[in-house]
Amino acid sequence: MQDLVKTLTLTTGVALTISLTGTFPAQAVTLNFGWNGDGGYSARGAFNYDESTAPASFSESGFGTTKFLRSLSIAFFNPLNNLVAAYNNVVNSNSTAQYFKFNFNTVTQEIFGLIDLGGEVAGDTYLSGTVNTNLSLYQVPQFGSDFIIDKNSGAIAVTTVPEPSPVLGVLALSAVGITYRIKRQLKH
Repeated sequence: MQDLVKTLTLTTGVALTISLTGTFPAQAVTLNFGWNGDGGYSARGAFNYDESTAPASFSESGFGTTKFLRSLSIAFFNPLNNLVAAYNNVVNSNSTAQYFKFNFNTVTQEIFGLIDLGGEVAGDTYLSGTVNTNLSLYQVPQFGSDFIIDKNSGAIAVTTVPEPSPVLGVLALSAVGITYRIKRQLKH
């Protein structure tokens, strides 16, 4: 009888693991990015896309539905690390900015080419330029031309945010169950 219970427990655990693995759709990969200006200003942001549908590299621009980006947010900070402004340029796969530009290589995990991230109306701040060439942080005045408040050589860093795996949760739960069963058998 105990062998039957052990077999059923093991079979149920394996079946549950296999079935749960198949029921979770591909998750969007989330990445953080950061920019540091020569004058002490900085930008920090995050974006995500569905890695199961995105090509090796993609570009997004303008207002409206995006092809691959699900979200993109960016915040700007002054040299004292105080928040200057924050924007959600892409929300639920929709760009909210007319001048929005973003290019990403999913293989190398690098932002590349021309970018334009942030605000676009009087009083707003935005980061614009060519990655690895020249990126500038601009302020949009009430009247007149936009002006640069900081810049750098175009360096922008990207880091992947680790995503929890549903399989790891099931495996952890299984390990707890097995440990409990072993301890119970040792007591008897």
